[in-house]
Amino acid sequence: MKPPALKKGDSVIVLSPSGRVNEEKVRENSKILESWGLTVSFGKHAFSFFNKLAGKDENRLHDLQQALDNPNIKAIFCSRGGYGLVRIIDKLELSGFVKNPKWIVGFSDVTVLHNHIHTHTGIATLHAPMVNSYDNTPEIGLTSLKQALFTDNYQLPTSFNKKTIVGGNLAIVYSLLGTNSDIDTSGKVLFLEEIGEYAYNIDRMIHGLKKAGKFNKLNGLLIGQFSGTKEDDFGFTVQEIIENCTQEYDFPIYYNIPVGHVDDNRALVLGN
Repeated sequence: MKPPALKKGDSVIVLSPSGRVNEEKVRENSKILESWGLTVSFGKHAFSFFNKLAGKDENRLHDLQQALDNPNIKAIFCSRGGYGLVRIIDKLELSGFVKNPKWIVGFSDVTVLHNHIHTHTGIATLHAPMVNSYDNTPEIGLTSLKQALFTDNYQLPTSFNKKTIVGGNLAIVYSLLGTNSDIDTSGKVLFLEEIGEYAYNIDRMIHGLKKAGKFNKLNGLLIGQFSGTKEDDFGFTVQEIIENCTQEYDFPIYYNIPVGHVDDNRALVLGN
């Protein structure tokens, strides 16, 4: 199920469940949400620092749990990715969120949260630009985010419209295999994107997904941007890696959609 569409006057919150952020930049970029008619607040620890993290685990967990439980908060916007959600995900309690679903917006490390929610609740979430990057996101990307939040029928134009899409960052999807945050891909479309990985490591992770059975009953693969891939001397492109690993399957593959670690990062509904 999808959370309710937003409307002007709704209260939303900006949190930092992963890496630390620049407060001035995030507050400035949040004015875009205000320009859409939303009332924006910030998590108590949204601008905390603890080494590379946005505060200690208990602080980031506190902010996320309170936002999930608060029925007056209609959407949760993650300030950035980085790292950190896997450290707190098993301590989240989702019953309040299930009673009052709301959009959770983010990507990259937020893949942990997306997949955990899809596995345990079946509620849709939004893979989309995060507040820290709004100043570098072109208008078309921000428009797609607004449309996804404020309309009931938004879909990124692909050949997989009206099918359930799950996934996110390849390295994180791979790291969650066999855990209680692992996603079920049966009868669904698997979306993958990545940044800065060596080609041989992409090959390893794609083969790992295959060995875990993630392609067995798949309805399709949706491949986003694999930006900054380090070819080294492996000798295969990302598309060749995927095609070599999936040649015995008959599901369709859609390449190069504008979603991932790039400026033009369009919104993509996951788990619907």
